[in-house]
Amino acid sequence: MIKAEVSLYPVVTEEMSSLAGLSRQFLDEHGLDYDFYLGNTSLNTTISGNPDEVWRALRHLFQQNCGQGHDVVMVTTLTQWEEG
Repeated sequence: MIKAEVSLYPVVTEEMSSLAGLSRQFLDEHGLDYDFYLGNTSLNTTISGNPDEVWRALRHLFQQNCGQGHDVVMVTTLTQWEEG
């Protein structure tokens, strides 16, 4: 299992309100635990689960925002742990 703490920042602050987060449907379909927080300058998400699914979610989040024409910075902290 891995946990990813993700902050997504728009390069242009006026674009903050148009950032797209991971949908609950996407997270539920991929069996990920999650928590959202919309800050004044960033979109923050914590996701955890199977490593392949977490990496897929991170890629999806970044590509989704870039695909909408946003210039974004994504900062991610990863932690690996064994359940038990």
